Amino acid sequence: MRRVSRRGRLVALGVIGAVLVTGGVAEAVARHSAADRFADRMERRLHTGVDIGFGPTPVMLQLARGSFPRVEVSGQDATFRRFTGVDVEAELDDVVRTGDGLSVRDSRVTAELPHDALTAALGTVTDGAMGGAAAVTTDPATGELVVVAGPAGRITIGFRPVLRQDEESIRFERTQVRIGDRVVPPALADQLLQDAAPQEVDLSGLPLGLEPDRLTVTSTGLRLDLTGGRTTVRA
Repeated sequence: MRRVSRRGRLVALGVIGAVLVTGGVAEAVARHSAADRFADRMERRLHTGVDIGFGPTPVMLQLARGSFPRVEVSGQDATFRRFTGVDVEAELDDVVRTGDGLSVRDSRVTAELPHDALTAALGTVTDGAMGGAAAVTTDPATGELVVVAGPAGRITIGFRPVLRQDEESIRFERTQVRIGDRVVPPALADQLLQDAAPQEVDLSGLPLGLEPDRLTVTSTGLRLDLTGGRTTVRA
């Protein structure tokens, strides 16, 4: 058996190292380029910057196949229907490039509305009746949004968000009104807050064929889970 000299082994190792480095650079470039293309499509719909992930499978291999087993999208301060300041996490399965865009087998999206986003959306919920000085917190125990308004924040108004899956909408139903520690009778509350009628936010016709599955009041805000089936996203 012919023995390879020490110099020969070093040369071979150098060649292998160069190939690995070149391949690593090419993969990094391909991953960055593919992420930019995906981000461009998503950012136009969410009106914010997003991060794109492709999982552990090399992107060069996924590009060669023309399909991506899973694409992960995350963004903050997005616009979602009539809400702004929304944090979005999405997973898209079996994404395939088509002539005019991308086809997606199914998708899962979580939209988080923190307290600041809920406060900004207060005009949507009450049609502007609460004024600009109001703020919104959440009470997971009761499943309510709590609007704090009035002088010294002494007026509190509860709204319970209800997911209406049949109509693909969120309805905000007013529950209890307090001034300080005193509960305002419902009839009087209706008179005082007649302009703050419950409002609905339409969730039909969302991108990716998304439909709402679950709505949860959390300690940090409001979380909406959505899923979508096979659909096409046009470029």
